[in-house]
Amino acid sequence: MDALVDPTVSQVKFDREVAQFRELEDHYREIGWWMLRVKFPQITVAFANPKLVPPAVIFGVDLNFENYDLWPPSVRLVNPFTRVAYTNTQLPSRMLRMVPTQGPPGQPTLMTIQDMLQAHGPDQIPFLCLPGVREYHDHPAHTGDSWLLHRTKGEGTLNFILTQLYKYGVEPISGYDFALQVTVKSFTRNLGGVPQ
Repeated sequence: MDALVDPTVSQVKFDREVAQFRELEDHYREIGWWMLRVKFPQITVAFANPKLVPPAVIFGVDLNFENYDLWPPSVRLVNPFTRVAYTNTQLPSRMLRMVPTQGPPGQPTLMTIQDMLQAHGPDQIPFLCLPGVREYHDHPAHTGDSWLLHRTKGEGTLNFILTQLYKYGVEPISGYDFALQVTVKSFTRNLGGVPQ
Protein backbone atom coordinates (compact mmCIF):
# COMPACT_ATOMS: atom_id res chain seq x y z
CA MET A 1 0.00 0.00 0.00
CA ASP A 2 1.08 3.55 -0.58
CA ALA A 3 1.61 5.77 2.42
CA LEU A 4 -0.98 8.55 2.39
CA VAL A 5 0.07 9.74 5.83
CA ASP A 6 3.68 10.36 6.78
CA PRO A 7 4.64 7.05 8.49
CA THR A 8 6.25 8.95 11.37
CA VAL A 9 2.90 10.64 12.09
CA SER A 10 1.04 7.31 11.98
CA GLN A 11 3.74 5.76 14.19
CA VAL A 12 3.33 8.48 16.84
CA LYS A 13 -0.44 7.85 16.91
CA PHE A 14 0.14 4.08 16.91
CA ASP A 15 2.58 4.40 19.84
CA ARG A 16 0.00 6.47 21.73
CA GLU A 17 -2.61 3.71 21.28
CA VAL A 18 -0.12 1.09 22.52
CA ALA A 19 0.89 3.24 25.50
CA GLN A 20 -2.75 3.66 26.53
CA PHE A 21 -3.18 -0.12 26.40
CA ARG A 22 0.01 -0.63 28.47
CA GLU A 23 -1.29 1.73 31.18
CA LEU A 24 -4.20 -0.68 31.79
CA GLU A 25 -2.42 -3.90 30.85
CA ASP A 26 -2.81 -5.55 34.28
CA HIS A 27 -6.57 -4.96 34.17
CA TYR A 28 -6.80 -6.19 30.59
CA ARG A 29 -4.89 -9.36 31.45
CA GLU A 30 -7.32 -10.05 34.32
CA ILE A 31 -10.28 -9.92 31.91
CA GLY A 32 -8.48 -11.99 29.30
CA TRP A 33 -6.81 -9.57 26.86
CA TRP A 34 -3.17 -10.28 25.96
CA MET A 35 -1.15 -8.11 23.63
CA LEU A 36 0.88 -10.73 21.79
CA ARG A 37 2.68 -8.69 19.15
CA VAL A 38 3.37 -5.02 18.55
CA LYS A 39 5.30 -4.03 15.45
CA PHE A 40 4.20 -0.91 13.63
CA PRO A 41 1.70 -0.87 11.98
CA GLN A 42 0.44 -4.24 13.36
CA ILE A 43 -0.92 -5.23 16.75
CA THR A 44 -2.06 -8.74 17.65
CA VAL A 45 -4.23 -9.31 20.72
CA ALA A 46 -5.56 -12.60 22.10
CA PHE A 47 -8.89 -12.82 23.91
CA ALA A 48 -9.45 -15.40 26.62
CA ASN A 49 -12.37 -16.03 28.93
CA PRO A 50 -10.94 -16.41 32.45
CA LYS A 51 -14.42 -17.01 33.93
CA LEU A 52 -14.61 -20.42 32.28
CA VAL A 53 -13.23 -23.42 34.16
CA PRO A 54 -10.73 -24.14 32.80
CA PRO A 55 -10.12 -20.72 31.22
CA ALA A 56 -10.16 -20.72 27.41
CA VAL A 57 -8.49 -18.73 24.66
CA ILE A 58 -11.37 -17.70 22.38
CA PHE A 59 -9.79 -15.86 19.41
CA GLY A 60 -7.13 -13.41 18.35
CA VAL A 61 -7.32 -10.20 16.38
CA ASP A 62 -4.86 -8.49 14.06
CA LEU A 63 -5.18 -4.73 13.80
CA ASN A 64 -3.39 -2.79 11.09
CA PHE A 65 -2.82 0.91 11.75
CA GLU A 66 -1.43 1.77 8.30
CA ASN A 67 -2.21 5.41 7.37
CA TYR A 68 -3.70 5.94 10.84
CA ASP A 69 -5.76 7.98 11.47
CA LEU A 70 -6.63 9.18 7.98
CA TRP A 71 -7.85 5.57 7.74
CA PRO A 72 -9.33 3.64 10.64
CA PRO A 73 -7.58 0.42 11.67
CA SER A 74 -8.13 -2.74 9.66
CA VAL A 75 -9.41 -5.59 11.86
CA ARG A 76 -9.24 -9.36 11.24
CA LEU A 77 -10.14 -12.14 13.62
CA VAL A 78 -7.32 -14.68 13.63
CA ASN A 79 -6.22 -17.87 15.27
CA PRO A 80 -4.09 -16.45 18.12
CA PHE A 81 -1.49 -19.21 17.76
CA THR A 82 -0.94 -19.00 13.99
CA ARG A 83 -2.31 -15.52 13.14
CA VAL A 84 -4.18 -17.10 10.22
CA ALA A 85 -7.47 -15.29 9.58
CA TYR A 86 -10.64 -17.25 10.32
CA THR A 87 -13.05 -17.89 7.49
CA ASN A 88 -16.74 -17.34 8.16
CA THR A 89 -17.32 -21.02 8.99
CA GLN A 90 -14.29 -21.22 11.32
CA LEU A 91 -15.26 -18.35 13.61
CA PRO A 92 -15.21 -19.35 17.29
CA SER A 93 -17.67 -16.56 18.20
CA ARG A 94 -20.47 -14.94 16.15
CA MET A 95 -20.62 -11.57 17.95
CA LEU A 96 -24.37 -11.03 17.88
CA ARG A 97 -25.89 -7.78 19.11
CA MET A 98 -29.32 -6.21 19.37
CA VAL A 99 -29.85 -3.15 17.16
CA PRO A 100 -32.90 -0.91 16.76
CA THR A 101 -34.72 -1.25 13.42
CA GLN A 102 -37.19 1.36 12.27
CA GLY A 103 -40.58 -0.19 11.54
CA PRO A 104 -43.43 1.33 9.54
CA PRO A 105 -44.40 4.94 10.36
CA GLY A 106 -46.32 5.14 13.61
CA GLN A 107 -45.07 1.74 14.78
CA PRO A 108 -42.60 1.28 17.61
CA THR A 109 -38.93 0.70 16.88
CA LEU A 110 -38.13 -2.99 16.77
CA MET A 111 -35.00 -4.70 18.05
CA THR A 112 -33.31 -7.17 15.74
CA ILE A 113 -30.25 -9.37 16.10
CA GLN A 114 -27.28 -8.37 13.96
CA ASP A 115 -24.17 -10.45 13.35
CA MET A 116 -21.25 -8.04 13.66
CA LEU A 117 -19.10 -10.33 11.51
CA GLN A 118 -20.12 -10.14 7.88
CA ALA A 119 -18.92 -12.20 4.90
CA HIS A 120 -20.23 -12.86 1.42
CA GLY A 121 -19.77 -16.63 1.67
CA PRO A 122 -18.81 -19.40 4.10
CA ASP A 123 -15.19 -19.54 2.92
CA GLN A 124 -14.71 -15.76 2.92
CA ILE A 125 -12.82 -13.90 5.63
CA PRO A 126 -15.44 -11.91 7.55
CA PHE A 127 -15.10 -8.25 8.44
CA LEU A 128 -16.17 -6.53 11.62
CA CYS A 129 -19.24 -4.48 10.70
CA LEU A 130 -18.61 -1.61 13.07
CA PRO A 131 -17.97 2.10 12.57
CA GLY A 132 -14.31 2.81 13.27
CA VAL A 133 -13.11 -0.27 11.36
CA ARG A 134 -11.57 0.15 7.90
CA GLU A 135 -13.48 -2.74 6.31
CA TYR A 136 -16.78 -1.25 7.50
CA HIS A 137 -16.08 2.16 5.98
CA ASP A 138 -14.66 0.62 2.76
CA HIS A 139 -17.76 -1.54 2.21
CA PRO A 140 -20.13 -0.25 -0.53
CA ALA A 141 -23.12 -0.56 1.82
CA HIS A 142 -21.59 2.11 4.10
CA THR A 143 -20.53 4.74 1.57
CA GLY A 144 -22.73 7.30 3.33
CA ASP A 145 -21.05 6.66 6.68
CA SER A 146 -17.60 8.19 6.22
CA TRP A 147 -14.82 7.42 8.67
CA LEU A 148 -14.24 11.16 8.97
CA LEU A 149 -17.63 11.49 10.70
CA HIS A 150 -16.45 9.06 13.41
CA ARG A 151 -12.76 9.95 13.63
CA THR A 152 -13.03 12.36 16.57
CA LYS A 153 -15.59 10.34 18.56
CA GLY A 154 -13.24 7.66 19.89
CA GLU A 155 -14.35 5.01 17.42
CA GLY A 156 -11.38 3.51 15.66
CA THR A 157 -9.15 3.62 18.72
CA LEU A 158 -7.50 0.43 19.94
CA ASN A 159 -9.45 0.50 23.20
CA PHE A 160 -12.80 1.06 21.46
CA ILE A 161 -12.31 -1.84 19.02
CA LEU A 162 -11.00 -4.25 21.68
CA THR A 163 -13.89 -3.34 24.00
CA GLN A 164 -16.44 -4.14 21.28
CA LEU A 165 -14.75 -7.47 20.47
CA TYR A 166 -14.75 -8.39 24.15
CA LYS A 167 -18.34 -7.25 24.77
CA TYR A 168 -19.82 -9.22 21.87
CA GLY A 169 -17.29 -12.01 21.34
CA VAL A 170 -16.15 -13.05 24.83
CA GLU A 171 -18.52 -11.79 27.55
CA PRO A 172 -21.57 -13.73 26.27
CA ILE A 173 -19.69 -17.05 26.63
CA SER A 174 -20.74 -18.35 30.04
CA GLY A 175 -19.75 -22.00 29.96
CA TYR A 176 -18.81 -25.08 28.06
CA ASP A 177 -21.36 -27.28 26.34
CA PHE A 178 -20.03 -30.77 26.01
CA ALA A 179 -21.62 -33.78 24.40
CA LEU A 180 -20.40 -37.07 25.78
CA GLN A 181 -20.48 -40.21 23.71
CA VAL A 182 -19.55 -43.45 25.39
CA THR A 183 -18.50 -46.48 23.39
CA VAL A 184 -18.23 -49.79 25.17
CA LYS A 185 -15.90 -52.34 23.63
CA SER A 186 -16.16 -55.92 24.69
CA PHE A 187 -13.04 -57.87 25.42
CA THR A 188 -12.08 -61.13 26.99
CA ARG A 189 -9.29 -61.64 29.40
CA ASN A 190 -6.97 -64.56 29.12
CA LEU A 191 -6.43 -66.10 32.52
CA GLY A 192 -3.27 -68.14 32.77
CA GLY A 193 -3.13 -69.00 29.11
CA VAL A 194 -6.55 -70.66 29.12
CA PRO A 195 -8.65 -69.54 26.15
CA GLN A 196 -11.90 -67.86 27.14
